[in-house]
Amino acid sequence: MDTAPLTHHEILALVEPFARRGRRVDLAASDRVARRIAFRPIEHAAREAVPAHRETLSLAQQPDGGWQLVRTLEAVGDGPVARLQVSGTEPGVLLARVEAVDAAQQLVRGPGWVLAIEHRLDGTAPAPDEPAAMAASRGILHAGGLVMTMKVPTVSGISAEIAIVREGSTLVELPDDLLEVLGRGWARLDAGPSGWTSHTGLGGRGAARYRDAEARLRRAGTHLARTLSEPPARYAERLRAARWSVAARRSVPLVAVVALVAAAALFPSLGLSRESPVWMLIFNAPPLLLALFFSLREMPRITLPRPPRRVRDDAWRPLPIDSNSTPDEPR
Repeated sequence: MDTAPLTHHEILALVEPFARRGRRVDLAASDRVARRIAFRPIEHAAREAVPAHRETLSLAQQPDGGWQLVRTLEAVGDGPVARLQVSGTEPGVLLARVEAVDAAQQLVRGPGWVLAIEHRLDGTAPAPDEPAAMAASRGILHAGGLVMTMKVPTVSGISAEIAIVREGSTLVELPDDLLEVLGRGWARLDAGPSGWTSHTGLGGRGAARYRDAEARLRRAGTHLARTLSEPPARYAERLRAARWSVAARRSVPLVAVVALVAAAALFPSLGLSRESPVWMLIFNAPPLLLALFFSLREMPRITLPRPPRRVRDDAWRPLPIDSNSTPDEPR
């Protein structure tokens, strides 16, 4: 990699394809010593499902001598920021690939929520009639006075990590089953000093896994916006069946343990022969169960069965949804 500062002639050569596309260099924001070129922001008006946003581009040389182009979309009004990055050797090709990705794939608006998704484009250019292969690395969701961040791991079988923090001062606490009512794969909320943490399982591999993560973020946005636009008592009333279903799922690990203990106590009274295959299965059950335990995606929590917890009347102050459309009910 050339570590010398960018010269005037180098900058002119690098930005030539950008200039043809109406992109103007922001010399004040550029760093010639770090060999990074910034371009002036472009303001975009709101359109269907996409909020008004500011777009900026940054081109920087990488240690291997190649170039990385980063497009940043920032929603107007202290909204989330979405980034799209791609690396390669030809800046003009990188620009064409970035411009081929519609803003709606990075920045999405719904009833009462805005979602920003950070993507990476793969290292090879797609065929003219094929879409670019993108990998989502993180999603940032603003909904109902909350900021929810989901980190999407690249390894299949590993759950996505979720962190939730307060964006406003109207929140006192959140029910621990706030995400679990969305169905299987969602975990309970754990309160911490700075907010809440959770996780969710993702299905599929590769691109299907990233699509599942985006679908879960959109559904969470709809659910959170609606929930926090209503009084806490309405949450308990509207989602009563879903909350009881969560309570039942939480009881499964304990029920399984009790069933195994009961089965172990019952087998000797069945009068089975020592040569029976059932005895061999019983003899090998402990290591088999231990292997099954460690092969699970998440370590199960063994808790006593209990009904859904009451939601405090002052848990949050409802924030109205600025939309005439009605979010879907969690299923």
